[in-house]
Amino acid sequence: MDIRKLDGYKYKNYFIKLIKFEKGRFKEERNFIFSLYKDNEIIEEFFLYGKIFFGREHYRPWLEIAYNEKFKNYEIVMNFIKPFLELMPNNCHVMINYDFSMYKILLYKQPEETWIGKLLLSCGFKNLKNWYIPEGYKEGFYKLQGEKGG
Repeated sequence: MDIRKLDGYKYKNYFIKLIKFEKGRFKEERNFIFSLYKDNEIIEEFFLYGKIFFGREHYRPWLEIAYNEKFKNYEIVMNFIKPFLELMPNNCHVMINYDFSMYKILLYKQPEETWIGKLLLSCGFKNLKNWYIPEGYKEGFYKLQGEKGG
């Protein structure tokens, strides 16, 4: 579950670079930011960002990850989010933030029919939940959540 292993991860002529990895609100939580490079030139400084919680006692591990919504090449986004999902252990959940264009799609499609939903399912996540109105309005942006069984 060490996402630092993804520093330098490559897809086609792109790669991501970890620029921030620091303690979060809890000792088991870390905040992270990855930049995106193409042909060794930075193209998105804040490409992927979020929080990872390693779990403790009665709390399962989780990952919340977001992508820079200005970057619209979803094939690239998907292929860089996928290794994060593959690193997550069983008995965890993952939340992937989405932008307003995905919000509009989810008005008439089920989460499983979207590229984020298909990505979650392909990595072993089930029971998808659409957080289009964050509970208590303190959980941030729109997101799809998936559970990985144990």
